[in-house]
Amino acid sequence: MLFAPALPSLDAVRSVSASLAKPVSFMVSIKGKSFSVAELQAAGVRRISTATSLYRAALARLRSAAREIKDSGRCGYVDRL
Repeated sequence: MLFAPALPSLDAVRSVSASLAKPVSFMVSIKGKSFSVAELQAAGVRRISTATSLYRAALARLRSAAREIKDSGRCGYVDRL
């Protein structure tokens, strides 16, 4: 398994995947570089790592909810769960 973080494009992913006999693992972590599972599979990726992206997404929602309470005194975030 080759862990290749920060590949800049699907073309780069395809190129790395095609040049190796080992499976390639793609790390989801770069803003603006999130490809669909189907695109990554078609490019030769065999494993997708979410790294810290799920944690960061949850933390962003937490900050947004806290900001809403602080700024408006409302808890409307509950309706968006």
